[in-house]
Amino acid sequence: MTTVRVTREMVAAGALLVLGVLYGVLAVGEGLGSLGDTGAGFFPLVVAVVLVAASAAVLVRSRTAAVPEEEESDGDVHWWRIAGVLGAALLVPAVGETVGMIVTLSVALVLIARIMGVSRWVNALILGVAFGAATWLIFVYWLFVPLPAGTLGLV
Repeated sequence: MTTVRVTREMVAAGALLVLGVLYGVLAVGEGLGSLGDTGAGFFPLVVAVVLVAASAAVLVRSRTAAVPEEEESDGDVHWWRIAGVLGAALLVPAVGETVGMIVTLSVALVLIARIMGVSRWVNALILGVAFGAATWLIFVYWLFVPLPAGTLGLV
């Protein structure tokens, strides 16, 4: 009988796989539309499919790879980071419609950047604002995909 040693990489990939499936289910609920007239859930579903595929590939690769010596201690998994990233990512479907999708995505990215180790708030804020601007430019301006503006009227 062979035992499989669970590594940090496997835990992170498994968590992202679950998040991708959840995100895909929520995207389908928003409506996919068609290729000529995409619905609100079309592009989030594409992101979810890529996330699930990448996570599955990492799981398969890490299952077959040998465990390095330095990863063999059980105390190395930072569960608070995994929980924090999942919580920040779940902000998007939870409050995106109410607050506004671009604002929610930007705030979630700022939180994720801080959780993952960006040391200065200024750097995380710049990353969040740049991501929000790029998201608006790509989806609203170029692709004409209406994103929820929220009750505050923020994009």
